[in-house]
Amino acid sequence: MAFIAPKPPQQALDAVHSIFLDLSRNRAFRTPALRNATGPLQLTEPHQVFTLGLTDLVAGNGLDAAKPTGWRYLVQEGDNVLASAETVAGPQGEQVFSAFNEGRFVDSSAKAMRAVREFPELGQGGFELRLLSVPGLYVQALWLHDPQGKGDLLQPLAPSPVETPGDRPAPAAVLLKELAARARVPIEAPDRTGG
Repeated sequence: MAFIAPKPPQQALDAVHSIFLDLSRNRAFRTPALRNATGPLQLTEPHQVFTLGLTDLVAGNGLDAAKPTGWRYLVQEGDNVLASAETVAGPQGEQVFSAFNEGRFVDSSAKAMRAVREFPELGQGGFELRLLSVPGLYVQALWLHDPQGKGDLLQPLAPSPVETPGDRPAPAAVLLKELAARARVPIEAPDRTGG
């Protein structure tokens, strides 16, 4: 399956490229995987990052309540994904470089993207690649957005505290229902600290 390639704003691309090219040229990365890379590095798979808050989950607002927060690129050396490069909205709404990240969420993202391309039921394509972050529950999910409105899919990324299987995309409603149940616990918990 080929994803619909989202077009990041030029500002996001410029923000990542300027830092990336400078650090790449001087091999001045601080993350171990990028610092130890020996081959040429490239930015791939641009996708928009959205954040969904606990109160929106509890209210049942769904993915329409997810707020765009920036863009993410995968950083590859050959076929190996080593890290991600991210932008966030600055004080004036402009896209600014945020961070290079590596670790399990990045690995899980790369594996999920490869696997999703192999699913025959998704073979028709037409999905836009996104990333959903629910920081209050330490959850990230690959978000396959259907611009036709037939139904978005979510695939939780490891490590994840959810029970929804992370081996394939599921209808968004399945994961959102579980996340809403988990979100209610911290929101509805009584204050036992006296504060």
